[in-house]
Amino acid sequence: MPTFNHRLMNLNRLRLLIPTLLLTTGVCAQDIHFTQYNMSPMTLNPGLIGGFEGTARVGGIYRNQWSSVIRNEYVTPSFWVDAPLIRGFRKKDWVGAGVMFLQDDAGAVAFSQNAVRFGASYHLGLDKKGNTYLTLGGQGGQSQRSIKSDRFRFEDAYLQNPNGLPANSSDPFASAQQAKSFDMDGGIHLRTRLNKRTEVQFGYAMFHILRPKLSFTAGDERGRVPRRSVLHGGFNMEMNDRWTLSPTFLFQTMSGNDEIIVQSLGTYMFNKEKDIAFDMGLGYRLGDALHAIGGVRWKSLRVGLAYDINTSDLSNISRNQGGFELAANYIIKIYKPASQDPQILCPRF
Repeated sequence: MPTFNHRLMNLNRLRLLIPTLLLTTGVCAQDIHFTQYNMSPMTLNPGLIGGFEGTARVGGIYRNQWSSVIRNEYVTPSFWVDAPLIRGFRKKDWVGAGVMFLQDDAGAVAFSQNAVRFGASYHLGLDKKGNTYLTLGGQGGQSQRSIKSDRFRFEDAYLQNPNGLPANSSDPFASAQQAKSFDMDGGIHLRTRLNKRTEVQFGYAMFHILRPKLSFTAGDERGRVPRRSVLHGGFNMEMNDRWTLSPTFLFQTMSGNDEIIVQSLGTYMFNKEKDIAFDMGLGYRLGDALHAIGGVRWKSLRVGLAYDINTSDLSNISRNQGGFELAANYIIKIYKPASQDPQILCPRF
């Protein structure tokens, strides 16, 4: 039968192994993702920066995941601002700019990331009527990753030491708990109006183009963030004066791990005079979770809620509970609206 000291030694080795696995494999398979991906443009595609009619757009999104499984759940808040700033080289073109702040706390493993991204985009009109636009966008900034070694605890054998290590042991991560790096993302986006009632959009983006280092140790070249590719698209179809149907999809892949999401959102115009509408819909992340989505739109304000119902093999542990999201954005308009309705710039998606 193993002695208590032997258990301490094995648990100590396990504690050292967890950060190693985290920094080499686990993080590579997990990156920022939202159920309401269309409510977070700069984490979806930099080509969406400034793609609306207005002076500026302010938004944020908050995700809480796995609170039913682990004590320190996954929490991801993000805040962003973007705007169509200046006219481009041609009359129908324009340049957009934006900034995003992002934080991601990976729960029990105590791995967190803070990032700021500055982005710009060029919106190129492909026809004289302004029905079709092709956008190229990019963003870059610094990310800071940190790990809190005092949160690696094993309740059965480490109750005597709140730091999770025997009293006479040194913490090998005490001097290497933070790492900073510069990263870049890029994307292309196409949107077009097929007729008076239907518009369509498709986009492709690549994140972590520079593959920043994952290691917390200076000079260690073994761990780098893999590039993440994202393909997305959708339709806006005005069924009648009250209902608009918006089916969308998202496919992304990172280090051999794929994610596929399909969603369909229905928007009901509740009051035309006061410009109040309600969103309701369903989605599915293949092999993982069903999505219940709802929201409200009032003039230039949009608020969205989403809840994931876990359907994977972890459903017995999670009790079918997944992630909760709250998102909102507001378009600021400090000029007199145009006399004609815009052809393509309505931010339905």
